This record gives sequence, C-alpha cells and structure tokens, in this order.
Amino acid sequence: MPLTAVVNYFNSHLDDFNRASRLASEARIHYVSERAEITGEIDGMRVIPGQHALYNSEISAPVAFESWLRIEDEHGAEINARSLYYSAWEPEDVVFLDRFLRVLHTLNHLAQHGSDPATSDVPLILDIHWRHVRAVEASHGQVFENLLAQLGILPTQIILRMQASALIEDEHVRRAVSSFEGRGYRLLVEGLPIDHAHWPLLGEMGIDWVAADPDFLQAMLRNRMLQARLDQWISSAHAEGLKVWLQSLDSSKALELAWRLDVDAVSGDRLDEIAASHH
Repeated sequence: MPLTAVVNYFNSHLDDFNRASRLASEARIHYVSERAEITGEIDGMRVIPGQHALYNSEISAPVAFESWLRIEDEHGAEINARSLYYSAWEPEDVVFLDRFLRVLHTLNHLAQHGSDPATSDVPLILDIHWRHVRAVEASHGQVFENLLAQLGILPTQIILRMQASALIEDEHVRRAVSSFEGRGYRLLVEGLPIDHAHWPLLGEMGIDWVAADPDFLQAMLRNRMLQARLDQWISSAHAEGLKVWLQSLDSSKALELAWRLDVDAVSGDRLDEIAASHH
C-alpha cells in the first residue's frame, strides 16, 4: 500500500492509539511524497522525526537506526522535547502521545528506507516513556503491535529503549519489559551505570542491547583507568549475551578504542560521512 494511503488511514484512525485521550482530535500526520518527508502536529506543536545510524565498529554497515525528534511551536521556533509531555498530564494522553510518536517515527523509517533493500530490515530504536509504562496495566506492546501490523512491520524489527534506573528500581517496569519481550520486541537499556553488577537480571529479562552513559564515554577518552573499567563492563555484558552500543563517538581516538574493545555498535555525528567515505 502506498505510504500516502497508510498516512490517510492512520489520520482517520487516531482514536485507535487511545480512545480515552483528548489528543486524538489535536493530532495529525503529514506526508510529502516528493521529499519522502513525514511530520506530525499535536496540541499546536509541529513534530519532525529523524534518525541517526548506528554502525558496526568497522563503520561499514548500519546495525540500527536511532529515532530522534525536533519540536517547533506555532511560530517555527524549536522547543524542548519534554514540552510535549507537559501537554499530556492525564495518563490516557501520555499513552496516546507515546504511541503517536512511535508510529510517526516508524512511518518516517518507511519513508526513508522502505524501498532500499540494504537498510529496510535494519531495526529502529524507539523510546517508551516511563509514564506510559506506568499508565498501562497489562499486555504491554499489544496495541503498538497492532499498529505496526498496519505498516507491515513486525515487533522483531523494533528495538524498544528503556532507561536503566526505571528498569532496575520498578517492578511494574520489569513486568512491562517481560511483556514486550514476549511479543518479540528487542529491548535496549540505556544509561546503565559503569559499576552495574546486575548482569544476570538483564539476561533473564531478555534484554538484547545495553548502552553506557555517554558522559562516562567522554571522560573515559581522557582517562586510561576508566578505559579499563569500560573494557570490563563490555566483557561482562558480552558474557551475558548482550550487545553493546557506545554513543557520541566522533574522534578517531574514540573509534579506534571502540574497534579494540569489540563493541557491537557505535554512533556519532560524524559517522555518516566516515561510512560514506568507506564506499
């Protein structure tokens, strides 16, 4: 089905994201086929989805795409992404907004890569807001799975990102993760402390990917002792069958270190141009 028809379908079925939310009447998805451009509007704000590639350590092929969002007010001025959730105080609105954004990112992913066999099957990293997890009682991921089915996408093509603090501290979040894993989604834990010691717990929950704190990675580049700690952290993750992603690596020194440490994915602002130069 052409993407234009898919977008029209979703615009006429926004209630499916959460029938109890008032935001369904305040939201819309737009598609400009000539530019393969997907944007959205919600509660007077314009939301523009984008993505960064994660590469293998040889910078030769993308292993995933990380979604990101730009938000503008009615005058076109950029505003903080958290502003979206300031307009969603009720739990029903948080759930609607979270699903709306994930569908928007998925549509953008299809617009960018749907016709490219080299990247169409590369998974997409999407966030789950912690307030969404706490607002949904059970069957986490089921509604989004149904929405993905309308796009011809399986949960196995999606990596859901969770924050480490919520996962480790909140039993409800852990139950949600179990539900996501049971539906076939891949799972990523971000912001895991470098002194993390609960590796078996992550393995038992079916976590696939872990990402270290980017601030630690920058400090590590200036301190050899921290490099040794990162080396141990990566070894512990790999021993539990987890894949490791190092973020915000842009210098040649950082990339050389990532290659030596045998990480599974790296990302950074300059990596697209480095990857292009390899071809």
